[in-house]
Amino acid sequence: MPGKLVDYISEICETIGPRIAGSPEEAETAEYLKKKLRPMSNSVTLEEFKCRPGVLQGLIVFEIVSILLAFILYFILPVLTILIIVVSILILFLTRMRGKEIIDVLFRSATSENVIAKIKPKEKAKRKVIFSGHHDSAFYMPLFAKQKKRLHILQNIPVYSAIIFAIIAVAKSVWIYIDLSTGINSLKMSLGFFTFTELIRFNLLIDIPAVIVGLVSVLSGFYFAFNMVTKTKVMGANDNLSAVGVLLGIAEKVSNNPPKSTEVWIVSFGTEEPATLGSKVFAEKHGKELENAYVINMETVGQGKFGVVTKEISVAGNLSKELADLVVRAGKKCKVPVKPIELKYGNTDATPIARKGYKSVTVMGMDENELFTLWHIPEDIPKNISEKNLQNALKLCLQILEDIDSIS
Repeated sequence: MPGKLVDYISEICETIGPRIAGSPEEAETAEYLKKKLRPMSNSVTLEEFKCRPGVLQGLIVFEIVSILLAFILYFILPVLTILIIVVSILILFLTRMRGKEIIDVLFRSATSENVIAKIKPKEKAKRKVIFSGHHDSAFYMPLFAKQKKRLHILQNIPVYSAIIFAIIAVAKSVWIYIDLSTGINSLKMSLGFFTFTELIRFNLLIDIPAVIVGLVSVLSGFYFAFNMVTKTKVMGANDNLSAVGVLLGIAEKVSNNPPKSTEVWIVSFGTEEPATLGSKVFAEKHGKELENAYVINMETVGQGKFGVVTKEISVAGNLSKELADLVVRAGKKCKVPVKPIELKYGNTDATPIARKGYKSVTVMGMDENELFTLWHIPEDIPKNISEKNLQNALKLCLQILEDIDSIS
């Protein structure tokens, strides 16, 4: 066993490296965890599922291309601009806010794995506590280094300006219809005599604002895309091997001293980075078993102060405030301060579980902006991980388990 929790992280980074969802390296990491957890648990399994590794980056490109196409078509047939923007915004909403797999079929399929270890209590189990994280890593996203505290604004500018652009396109379409429906034009229209070039009409009072808003949407969209979509892999020591290291620490401690009446699950999800798919598959497969469970998910706990997420704003994820309060109380007991926060940008594996109606929260290591630390950047390597942070996260999780086990 490694002498420090960070040793697990270093071992994976040195022997396996980056672990993009659906890659051989991600699968190798799942096997590594299975091997480590086997002697520390009553059972450990790998659960395979199909994933689409390119879906997140593909969604960004899809949205930006849609905005560009809508901008071009405004000058030819504005009603198509309206249709394209409405459809693309709807896809964005359903994909990000509701977790629907709308465009996944457009991307290459691969295989990913969830790792699930179970540790039985000393007596009959009355409840479950699930400690979770994810073992896949991300692609480099330069915007996370350049404009981290403005991420939610930069994401919304192309979206909201596209909506305004669509509203202007509605006004342009109505004006064209009225113009074509009056006088001699009405007769020509009814007889179908209009040529394509006659349909291209200009109204400066409408078109000048349209061009301005449209360009804002297109240019801000391309800025966002070019700074979010790369093929450079990051090591993911903090995001999220830090959680994996703590999970292994929990397994070791609990296997040596199981709780009285609480079954403990140690779960490492695959395919978190593209679409939090591993936790979604987990919630769908183990739904009945989660009805009497508390899910404590962890993210980037190797650096920064600790926060417990009650809401993930950018994906409309509402997590358990009851469980968050329990985490805060446990932090006070073990002298590991935890602040309840609403996450302004980004999402975690807790949301797909919460969407199914089960109690879940995410404990995260956060920076001064209450965002993830060492997040999708090249500096996310083992030497930047704090062993003290990992040990504090372990101490917090063991206190949470003790408190839940004492519930009558």
